[in-house]
Amino acid sequence: MRKGPDSAFSPSTQARRMNPQIVQKGDQPVEQEAGQKVGMDQNLTIFNLISELSGIINSSLSIGTVFRIMVSEIRKLIGYNRASLLLYNEQDNNLLIFALDTEMQTIMKKGVKAPVEGTSAGWVIRNNKPWINYDLSEQAFPLDKKLFDEGIRSTISIPLFHDKILGVFNLDSTELSRYCEEDLQVLLPAAKHISIALENALLFQEISREKKEWERTFDSITDMVWIEDSKQRVIRANHTLLKKAGLSAVEVQGKKCWEIFYRIGINTQTSVCRETISSKRQSFMELKGIMGNMYHFWAYPLTDEEGSLYAVVHYLKDVSDQKRLEQQLIRSDRLASLGTLVAGIAHEINNPLGIIAGYAEALLDRSQDEQLRVTSGFEDFPEYLETIHKEIFRCKDILRSLLDFARPSGGTYREIDINELIKEVILLVNHRAKRLNHNIIFNLNRDLPRIYADPGSLRQLFMNIIMNSMYFTPEKGRIVISSSMSNGIRGKKYLKDMPGINVSIADSGAGIPEESIDKIFDPFFTTKPVGEGTGLGLSICHKIVEDHNGSIDVVSEEGKGTTFSIRLPAQSRND
Repeated sequence: MRKGPDSAFSPSTQARRMNPQIVQKGDQPVEQEAGQKVGMDQNLTIFNLISELSGIINSSLSIGTVFRIMVSEIRKLIGYNRASLLLYNEQDNNLLIFALDTEMQTIMKKGVKAPVEGTSAGWVIRNNKPWINYDLSEQAFPLDKKLFDEGIRSTISIPLFHDKILGVFNLDSTELSRYCEEDLQVLLPAAKHISIALENALLFQEISREKKEWERTFDSITDMVWIEDSKQRVIRANHTLLKKAGLSAVEVQGKKCWEIFYRIGINTQTSVCRETISSKRQSFMELKGIMGNMYHFWAYPLTDEEGSLYAVVHYLKDVSDQKRLEQQLIRSDRLASLGTLVAGIAHEINNPLGIIAGYAEALLDRSQDEQLRVTSGFEDFPEYLETIHKEIFRCKDILRSLLDFARPSGGTYREIDINELIKEVILLVNHRAKRLNHNIIFNLNRDLPRIYADPGSLRQLFMNIIMNSMYFTPEKGRIVISSSMSNGIRGKKYLKDMPGINVSIADSGAGIPEESIDKIFDPFFTTKPVGEGTGLGLSICHKIVEDHNGSIDVVSEEGKGTTFSIRLPAQSRND
């Protein structure tokens, strides 16, 4: 231990610090008896202080409470003008004023950081020994001048150590030589106990910080996560699941696995929860929601050191958008390959069809000859030739559709009003709607921005879908055409955050069978009778939407109708 001038330990100084009551007994002084009595009283006070600190440490994790009680008792024994507790940060090599008790104006504030180097407190940290400054005018450390400038004349600093150096406990006084080695009899035992309290408090703070960080991480996960005990009762759930299930953090506790699925909209009797508990292994299952959403579900077992399972972590991810995107990519690759193939086939077939069509027309012209018409056995030939001619041009129409499907979009892009384009298409098909007595209802948003698109391709897109709806909608049926803003487009480039326009075409027709929903955009697939459809209309629609970096989806229920949703990015020419 370092100390100041030897004069601080002169007999008169020691007598003053002990404050003995000097009395006379006859002609002989009894100073020794008084000193012993004071020493006993002081030891008893120290013992009481340590006992009280031990009790507080066992019942409280608040270092502030321990500090307040300790300094209030120390003030009675030693006295000070300012007491402080500094925490040592080894990584940043500084001291943090963690607790402060002062009766003077001071630049020291709780939470302020102080340097280690150049201070007596820093020497205590480095050497793990007490330090007494008897007279700050004889400064051993340059930065202690700040204490002197505040009016401090003597200090005593005690290291706080428990397995490692934690900090420093300081007492400051405006009196010279206020502290001496005897004060260590009080401060060292007290420092030992406050070190224990400090380590406990810091450990508790670290655990609390990690707990809060874990909770923030847990709640920031955008997928649904919950933890169940070994009896499949929910212990905890993250914010995403609570919002999806419409439950509070209290309400979710104790819920069963199947109850969570039910509230989310997954009607399943899955045993994946029980499988994880029984096997103690990770489980996975793909689930389908009642609204058609697709989910990936994982269950992860939590076991203790002995291998006993005590909880299961469940992770549920809505992969509907991902599945749709995968299907679009697969379909796009398939269409691209098929397009190359059909382009070659169409050209090869088109040439002989042209020759056959030419000969058929020539034969039809010759069949008008009166001599041939009265020839026996020739009377049916004109009808046969007419049929051949008709079917040839039907084949050519199919080939034209194939080429439209196969060739890259070469239309002219410009800014258009989507609502006006929809109205133009309706004018073209209105005669059919009147003939079938269809009720066409418009629900168009007038505030939509103009979009940069190929108007010819979009006319074909809407024409195909509307004509398709009319075909499957019975007389006096209803077709509703709506337009609105869309929050995000998931097209070829997965423009999730790009604003877009949504056009939906909903009919009250026969609907599409569930087993056919995933095939309707495939080339040559049709639910129309033989001879009434090429199976290319919706494939071409899909390609047009893809060329515009949009997306197209369909929702249908047999007997109730079908809704097509087309989303197009609301981008300008410069985008």
